[in-house]
Amino acid sequence: MNESRLDNPALLQLAFAAIAQARDVEAVRLLKIVLERDPGNLHAEYLLAIQHAQLGLYERAEERLRAVLAAVPGFVVARFQLAQLLVMRGTAKDAREWLQPVLGETPPLGAYAQGLLAAAEGDAAGACALIEAALLLPQPIAPLAGDMRRLCDQLRETAAA
Repeated sequence: MNESRLDNPALLQLAFAAIAQARDVEAVRLLKIVLERDPGNLHAEYLLAIQHAQLGLYERAEERLRAVLAAVPGFVVARFQLAQLLVMRGTAKDAREWLQPVLGETPPLGAYAQGLLAAAEGDAAGACALIEAALLLPQPIAPLAGDMRRLCDQLRETAAA
């Protein structure tokens, strides 16, 4: 396929398809093309940050999420995902600051935020209890539910070690 003939909306659509099919490297490549053409495209910047996190490139993910949030401080899901990344990296104090505006969101996001806050405060059991209760609710963002399950598993492994 010749991506140079496609416009940015078409490239973003291809990137979404790649993300949905867990073709992370392809999604990153497509998102980078969009950003080369339109460096201010916050949607592509956000998606690239999430893909970097998926690939374990946490510093890049954090940097990109912070850039998106500098431009759009009220982007609740990005705030949540930055806090999640910070909790996973062990930077709890910073995570708490990013989580504050998310705590009052409707479930399951608000409940997940409360679980992340408990994790940031060192309460792994409480965090997993809150997250597991939220997992029983309808999930408007299916990949987020998977992330939350993995976070609980990680918290349990850390607590057991």
